[in-house]
Parts: sequence; structure tokens; C-alpha cells
Amino acid sequence: MAALRFLSDADSCLNLKKSIPLLNELFHIHCKIGEGTFSSVFLATMKSSNRHKKFALKYLIPTCHPERIERELQCLQQMGGKDHIVSIDLCLRHQGSVVFVMPYMKHDKFSEYVRDMTVEETKDYMRALLSAVRRVHQFNIIHRDVKPSNFLYNRANRKYLLVDFGLAQQCTEYNAKNLEAIKTNAGTTEIQSMKRKRSDEFNSNAKKDADIKCNCFGKPKVCALCLTRPQQTAPRAGTPGFRAPEVLLKHPSQTPAIDIWACGVMMLCILSGTQVFFRSPDDCTALAEITTIFGSRKVQQCAEKLGKKIIFSENLPGIDIMSLCLKLRKRNRSMMHNRENSTCKVLPDIEYPKEAYQLLIKLLNLDYETRITAEQALSHPFLNL
Repeated sequence: MAALRFLSDADSCLNLKKSIPLLNELFHIHCKIGEGTFSSVFLATMKSSNRHKKFALKYLIPTCHPERIERELQCLQQMGGKDHIVSIDLCLRHQGSVVFVMPYMKHDKFSEYVRDMTVEETKDYMRALLSAVRRVHQFNIIHRDVKPSNFLYNRANRKYLLVDFGLAQQCTEYNAKNLEAIKTNAGTTEIQSMKRKRSDEFNSNAKKDADIKCNCFGKPKVCALCLTRPQQTAPRAGTPGFRAPEVLLKHPSQTPAIDIWACGVMMLCILSGTQVFFRSPDDCTALAEITTIFGSRKVQQCAEKLGKKIIFSENLPGIDIMSLCLKLRKRNRSMMHNRENSTCKVLPDIEYPKEAYQLLIKLLNLDYETRITAEQALSHPFLNL
């Protein structure tokens, strides 16, 4: 198996060199260190530096849309290098192949530290994460894929890096809270004009829908009228388990608040000592998992505010999130302690202050309009104790 993997990595490196010949002149390409839907990442050293300086080469698959590549490149150029956001040193293109050359940072796996982070370490981690997300939002950008594997952490040196802007999108919808909290590149007049246009379109569509009434709303069936209507589309990019409720409910107007929800899920993993927390294979299962925590009534209220309706076969009361985290940590400690011949580290008995859970609840607010912003979160008592 190891030999097969080595051959696979060697073939991948060879293909990369063939795709962009200039890479072979500049770098020693060692191995593949990461792979996603739209790209592969390779470890390399510059030939002129005698292998001292390491780089991460992100090779975008040739079928990537040019706009996606341009958007990611702009994000790295504008935001990179500050507040724990990865920078870019070079971009190489040959025919349909593109490679981003970025600094390499050695990092630990989330599963290796999520269960035994101290209170102070958790504060540092969340401060760095929220600082990076705040900077992204200041540029009117939604990262859309905030998750542990995209927030690199070198535990020994306490270094952090937010990476992978392949799914990033320009934010096109604002509410009053975000207008105050986020620095935008658009002027006030342009935003107001955009809002009026959307409002006119919404009111026009609403009148049309009101004239023709369906008989299946709120019922476990779909009528012939609804079957003839066009399919509703909304951005769904992101990783299962980290998608916010408004994404799962296909709300068309999504804001930077979806990144805040993902930060909340990461904090939930840390406080509960559980990884991965949400194991949802699809959006319906994801909503069901969220419902077991927050209760059916709160999820229904969230859906109603987004113009949706969810029907549950039974009413779920919801769970106190602090009690849930404590119970999961206790269970994980017990499981690891009882394993025979286990090489796993025993989960320490860490007591987080109540302020930690208060921040967690604000990050995991079901209502995206009242969900805390990155700026507000950084001023929360837990991160300033």
C-alpha cells in the first residue's frame, strides 16, 4: 500500500512538472500533501535555496472556471500575509494549467489536538481564527469553507494560517448589522440601489405567487402546480457538517454569517472534545442533527424567517449546549481510558468557563441576522478574560 501511494505521488509530481515546465526549473517537487475537489497541493523547495525554504504548490485542475481562479488569486493578493491569512509568492500558468506558489507551514492535524486543548490555548486558537475571518469579511468576501483542515495550526510554535479560498465569493447581500460591522468596497449609494432593485424583484414575484395558490403548502406532498415551478437555486458551496442553517435551507441571500457558523462548529468540536461533531451526509440529515441540539421549534422559527416551512414528526425540546459538551467530554474520556493497549493520549479533565459556552451559543445562533460578527466575537469576555 505504501509503495502504491509512493508511486501515485511520484506520478502526480511528474504530471505537475509536465503541465508547467517552469516549475521544474525553479523547484524540487517532493510529494503531494493535500488534495481537494478542485486542486492538489504539493510540497516543494526552491532549487536556489538549497532546499531550506519550503513552499506549498497549489495546482488547480484544468477544468476550473477562469473566474474561480481569478477570484481566489485576488483574495490571496489583497488579503494574504496578515491576520493569519496565507499569502501568495508567485502564480504560474502554462496553457490551461495554473499553480499558486505559497509559503509552506508545518501543521498538526485537528484530531491530534482537539481533545486536549487548554482554556488558554482555545482562546488563542479562536482569536486567531476570528481575526482571520474578520479580515476576510472586511474585504466584502465570504470564505465559504471555514473548517479545521483549512485553518492550519502549528501547535509547537502557536502559528495559524487560514487557507483555501477556492470557494470564496463576493458578498452581495447585507443587513443593517453587517453594514456597520463590515468594511465594504462598494459605496452607500450603490448598496441602497442594489437593495431597492432586489426589493422590487421580490415584491413582483410575491404578487405573482399570490395570484396562483397551491394546495400542498405545509403538507407531505407536492402538487402539480409546484412541480411546474422552476427549481430554486442558492449557493451551497462548503463542507458537510459546517454548513449554516441558511445554506441548508437554500436561502438565496447569504452573508458572511455563514463563516461565523463554521467557526462555531469548530469551537463546538473543541469544547466537546469531539471530532467530527456533525456527520451529516446530506442537507436533510444536517438539519436533523441541528434540530436535536436546538429543538424543533427554534429550527421552525429559523425556517419561517427565511420563507420556508419544516414539518417534524415529533417535537424535540433541544439540549443545553453546556451540558452536552460536558457529557461528550466525559464520554470520550471514559472511552479512551477503557481501551486496552491504547496508544491514545488520555483526555484531560478541562473545565471551560461559562463565558466560553456563552460565546459558542452566539456563534451558533440559528438566525443569521442576529448571529455575532467576527468583530463582536473578538470583544467577547471569553477571549478577553
